[in-house]
Amino acid sequence: MRNPPIQPKFRANIGGYSAETARYWMGTSTRWGAFAGVAALFLFSQVPIIKQSLLQNTPGLGWYWKVEETKK
Repeated sequence: MRNPPIQPKFRANIGGYSAETARYWMGTSTRWGAFAGVAALFLFSQVPIIKQSLLQNTPGLGWYWKVEETKK
């Protein structure tokens, strides 16, 4: 028995995007997301709650944002 000359190839996709397309865009969107997160942290670094809860507790760099309170 002969194989048909044209065999369809099925690729799973979600919303028209295949795994290859998602893999292509994943690296770019990861870099842009990391840049946006770091930029937002530095823009809001003077907000007291962000300074106390996030930046001062960062391992290795927390000393930069620690502010010693003066006693009156």
